[in-house]
Amino acid sequence: MTPGGEIILQVIRDIVQGIQFLHASKPPILHGDLKAKNILVDSRFRAKVADFGFSHFKTGKQRNVLQGTPFYMAPEYLRRRSEYTTACDIYSLAMIFYEIYARASPFEGEDPRKILPKVCHPRLNKRPPIPDTCPPKMVELMKKCWSANAFFRPSAKDIDYVLVEMSSKDTEPLETAKECLRDNLKRKPTSLYDVFPKHIADALNAGKKVEAESHEIVTIVFSDIVGFTTISEKFPPMKVSNMLDRLYQAFDALADKHHIFKVETIGDAYMGVTNLDGSEYDTHVKQIAEYAIDAVRAASQILIDEDDPAVGYVQIRVGFNSGPVVSNVIGSLNPRYGLFGDTVNTASRMESNSMPGRIHCSLASAKLLESQAPHIPLLLRGIIKVKGKGKMKTYWVGGDDIASTAPNPYLVEQMEPVSEREEDDPTNTEHTERDFEDLPFRRPFTHRTYRERY
Repeated sequence: MTPGGEIILQVIRDIVQGIQFLHASKPPILHGDLKAKNILVDSRFRAKVADFGFSHFKTGKQRNVLQGTPFYMAPEYLRRRSEYTTACDIYSLAMIFYEIYARASPFEGEDPRKILPKVCHPRLNKRPPIPDTCPPKMVELMKKCWSANAFFRPSAKDIDYVLVEMSSKDTEPLETAKECLRDNLKRKPTSLYDVFPKHIADALNAGKKVEAESHEIVTIVFSDIVGFTTISEKFPPMKVSNMLDRLYQAFDALADKHHIFKVETIGDAYMGVTNLDGSEYDTHVKQIAEYAIDAVRAASQILIDEDDPAVGYVQIRVGFNSGPVVSNVIGSLNPRYGLFGDTVNTASRMESNSMPGRIHCSLASAKLLESQAPHIPLLLRGIIKVKGKGKMKTYWVGGDDIASTAPNPYLVEQMEPVSEREEDDPTNTEHTERDFEDLPFRRPFTHRTYRERY
């Protein structure tokens, strides 16, 4: 949680007044290791400066040894051009300002041996990047406090005068673009544009009757989870729901990235389509193939049970097909946007006849994919029997090592049978090469049957 401007202003003033008290002593008491870890904040958000002075209780042998935390040390002290002074504490104070707004330590994760020489260099003067959430007045104050020249750094008393003139608005963290988007999504109810294509949403908003539309060529993709029935039996509904939510959030992000229109999700099945408006005529299969490859990889990184990683990761199978469809908005109560036609049925069969971690496509999609994305691997699977379709020549897309994790043996062994899937045709070997030559492209192929390969 990021604190608000009122709390930040109060904490900063408490720190500055504590430093001012130390520096007002005769002789001045130097903190020597000022950083956020040495600031104590109580339940009322009042800050107290702690652990001051210890780094400067040196013996004779320690006189030439630098004391403190390197990333918080002033450049002149690091160069050994100066003893530790009150200006060095002010430089460290600037790093605390940075920590408050960046929510991270300065140069976090960086190698001090590479960073510190750049901090000390009089021309480079490397400093941490200005946090996106830091308001303008605090940016100005922070830059003055970490000035390369100690002479130009304000004293603690001067900083306190500046803070007195500030209000909580001047220290309120700015919203980043990501936070603004997240807040807007929380506040914004689901609109028609989130559920329907733009031209359909426009018609519904205008109160017009949406007529059925014919689409000459689209590509439809289906995916489902391997062993979902077993998962549903073994785990409580809350865990299954959580797994699906994490998986579909990943799929939604990929659909947005590859410009896939999400049609619907039913249980563990996810359906998407491209080229509904005809604007993706030259890329619609390429988009689906790239989405499918990313989806298989993303799913293989989703834990089935976050509380028990040993159970393993989600495995999906994917299938897609290209062809003509008809779209329409069905019903008036909770209207649904649906796609109809044999192209949809064939796409569903490509998915149900696919295998864990694999992407399966029809001959129609393979021909288009060759022309739209010749760099994507395409392997002839052969002639297989498909329920309701008879014998079909199909292809594997993207190779057989797409998933980043190995299939979970527990789920594969107990995977429910898919009733639509038929055995690969044993005559596959005598048809493979001849049928492959019918295509306007050539890819590496194998004369072994699918069963022999796996």
